[in-house]
Amino acid sequence: MFLGLLVDLGVDPEKIKSRLEKLNVEFDLVVKKVNKKGVTATKVDVVFPRKEHHEDHIVSDHDHHHHHGRHLSEIVEVLSRLEDPLKEKAIRMFEALAEAESKIHGLSKEKVHFHEVGAMDAVIEIAGAVVGLELLEVEKVFCGTVNTGSGFVMTEHGRYPVPAPATAELLKGIPIYMDQKVRAELVTPTGAVILKILVDEFRTPILRVEKVGYGAGTMDLEIPNVLRGYLGYIEPSERTGDVLIETNVDDMNPQLFGHLMERLFEAGAKDVFFTPIYMKKNRPAVKVSVLCHESKKDEILKLLFKESTSIGARVFYPEKVEATRTLKTVKTEYGEIPVKIASFDSEIVNISPEYEACKKVAQEKGIPLKEVYRAVYKSVSEVRNDV
Repeated sequence: MFLGLLVDLGVDPEKIKSRLEKLNVEFDLVVKKVNKKGVTATKVDVVFPRKEHHEDHIVSDHDHHHHHGRHLSEIVEVLSRLEDPLKEKAIRMFEALAEAESKIHGLSKEKVHFHEVGAMDAVIEIAGAVVGLELLEVEKVFCGTVNTGSGFVMTEHGRYPVPAPATAELLKGIPIYMDQKVRAELVTPTGAVILKILVDEFRTPILRVEKVGYGAGTMDLEIPNVLRGYLGYIEPSERTGDVLIETNVDDMNPQLFGHLMERLFEAGAKDVFFTPIYMKKNRPAVKVSVLCHESKKDEILKLLFKESTSIGARVFYPEKVEATRTLKTVKTEYGEIPVKIASFDSEIVNISPEYEACKKVAQEKGIPLKEVYRAVYKSVSEVRNDV
């Protein structure tokens, strides 16, 4: 499904094949459009010639049966023919698979005999996924909560509940839910390792979408058996990586708020502010708001819980829109004074005198500060004409 999604988003399958020639594995990619419950999607099958599997073999993305299984060392040897960093990512994916299988079956990684993922078909699928993302020039991969499906699946070792043991092991640390309305396996070990290694963050970003793609699975389900992906650009607010943390406090000694603010700034907060609010039953309270980089989120939350009486907080990913700011000097009757000019959409929207400079002039001239501001604003028209 993932290869189908990449092709649907614009990757040329011939370019994937060309990049994977270094593996010295003879294969073909069969690409076709299919319809899944009214949704047109791209299906990509990895096909091997007769000499590889003794008969033409089309690989299903839900195939759990044994296909010329190999050990990790053999697979690493094949993947090592790729160039860096593709090689490194692909090897990491198979090592993660081996670790999951070894834990489930009580074997060392080197003794694990891959079944669903060990043959060359999975090598192509996994290496192709890494190559496809590079061809799309994807810088970051996001994913929402993963639907594993439910019910049971037949494997070489017998009938297992969904998700299968190796899949469940690989999904550790990934947000999942088991949709009881879909009695089918929606995430295989191959899919799980793609999520584990190739996804950077499990959340929904603010995205300016340019393309929407659909990769088709093999099974026909009561829902469209497709993997949908969006290709686009992260909005500027997302690129800053800032988060806004808020909590309402109604039972804390007011003397502690000053200390709380100091500690939050020491921990790396970009801004901290308190807002008087009224909560239920007209109870006076204080809303504590903290702006910080996402990398500081956990540290700030821990500090917030330790230094206040809060036991819960809200985390937002705010959109920040900024005007372009430049500094310019204007001539006034009291001398040259710097002003900050804000422009938006090529239009000046605000001109603000620099406070410290105005204050210094007022003190030196022995005049009111507001008189200096008046003189600056009198010269503003000249600035607008020059900018």
